[in-house]
Amino acid sequence: METQASNFEGWAVVELFGHQREVGFVTTQVFGAAVLFRIDTPEIPEREYTLERPEQVKQGNSYLWGSIGSKVKREGIPAKTKLVGPSAIYAMTPCTEQTARMAIERMIQPPLILLELAAAPMLPDTLPGENVERDESERCCSECGATPEEDHDIGCSFGSGSDDDEGDDPL
Repeated sequence: METQASNFEGWAVVELFGHQREVGFVTTQVFGAAVLFRIDTPEIPEREYTLERPEQVKQGNSYLWGSIGSKVKREGIPAKTKLVGPSAIYAMTPCTEQTARMAIERMIQPPLILLELAAAPMLPDTLPGENVERDESERCCSECGATPEEDHDIGCSFGSGSDDDEGDDPL
């Protein structure tokens, strides 16, 4: 009884043992009795884009967090080919070319180079519905009349001490 070999040809995410992942156009290659899968990952050109989420970016010799809206550049990655044996494959997920290219983009490790940092979002001075105008008396202590910049009176319950230190200390 003769067994018939099947071939695979298409875009796929290939998960390998050892927590490795390859993404690209996969074809079956036969070398005598050995069968390998050839994974061709396309070249990813250098590109600029705007951050859609905060990410760590490189500025000079240091790193900082780029906020949403920051313009960054990612260096290009050359194309590569990898041959893997069937026993090294944990899973293979066929997908479209567009999905494969998005997966490649997310797997890339070269640093993002900061071109322009977006302004940090400003927090409002007041909460929605809060009265913007404040009376100076609202800043004063209800017991002793001290403002936040002043110390409370000794008799005030918000003060740091009291008049009578007559052995109340439990220690």
